[in-house]
Amino acid sequence: MSEATAHILIGAVGLIAGIGCGAGGLALWRHLRRRPASPQALPEEAITTAEAYGGYAVIVTPFHVIVHASELAKTLPLASEGVLTHSELADLADEVWTAGETITRPYTLDTLGPLHHVVVQAAILDGRWILLAITDRTDQVRTEELRRDFISNIGHELRTPITAVDLIADTMESAADDAVAVRHFASRLRSVADHMGRLTEDMISLAIVQDGGARERFGRVNVEEAVRVAQQRQATSAEGKSIDVRLSTKSRDAEVWGDFDALTTAVENLISNAINYSPAGSRITVTTRVDRAEMTAAVSVIDQGIGIDQADTERIFERFYRADSARSQRTGGTGLGLSIVKHTALSHGGRVEVASALGAGSTFTLTLPLNETLDMEVPGD
Repeated sequence: MSEATAHILIGAVGLIAGIGCGAGGLALWRHLRRRPASPQALPEEAITTAEAYGGYAVIVTPFHVIVHASELAKTLPLASEGVLTHSELADLADEVWTAGETITRPYTLDTLGPLHHVVVQAAILDGRWILLAITDRTDQVRTEELRRDFISNIGHELRTPITAVDLIADTMESAADDAVAVRHFASRLRSVADHMGRLTEDMISLAIVQDGGARERFGRVNVEEAVRVAQQRQATSAEGKSIDVRLSTKSRDAEVWGDFDALTTAVENLISNAINYSPAGSRITVTTRVDRAEMTAAVSVIDQGIGIDQADTERIFERFYRADSARSQRTGGTGLGLSIVKHTALSHGGRVEVASALGAGSTFTLTLPLNETLDMEVPGD
């Protein structure tokens, strides 16, 4: 059946259905609408036009029959039996065919596989076909959302110490003749300044790892060495609470490909977190191990602390989230440490997980892919 004939039949069916033929007419309408009638041969220039858009592109007839799809487009849930069945795209194809002009439209979808934020450009080709070119903006939109949230969070977190500085300065001015009071408030001012300094450093670290890290600094990283440096950096804090931080290394030759400073900071944050939430005189164990089957190296920080409620374990890696706000204020935490760990893991192709229960301590595990092809990845090294 030619498309022209099909159009006439569809028009007739539509008219009949409209005056009362009911379900039978509607069923025939749908059958003709979805039937892959033999389309005319697609000229090479039409395919070239579709491929010029790159990525996800399909060409359909006015009946939604797919006559061409790029390799990436074939991976999406767009069609059934050669017919475009994705409702939003099918509606857009109808709209552009009726309007006779190009339409560009953004969509937020949960029905397009891994693509959640897209821009679709629909255009008529040679008066016979409809091109649907899909541009994926999922990562871009998520990055924009992260940045907006980050800026909003920064403003909220900085407001408190800035207000504290202002109040302390006013109090110091009014107590200028009282040397004891001045020294007291000067000490408080120094404490607030230290907190703002840590907050600034953590925000810079988080901004770097959220953007994928400084990959120009990537190189061979010995996992045990990074762990030992992280332990040394937290030695004073541990001694201050009489906490014994022990290393249990089972992978002395394990190497990953990454940023030594960033990975060391991630492990240091896990140890610092364990110290802050553990009682004096307790023990923290840091283990390293290699899984040759999974080709991963893992660092686990195990404490005997207060543990984490199950409801909080799902949120503790969020920026500025604190399961125990009062304790965070006492320890000077910025609420960014675990978020830095999470994004460092992601930027290195790994992950971070937590197993915990209230009153039973916590185990944080940072897992990274082993690098078994270093000589290939670092020419001339």
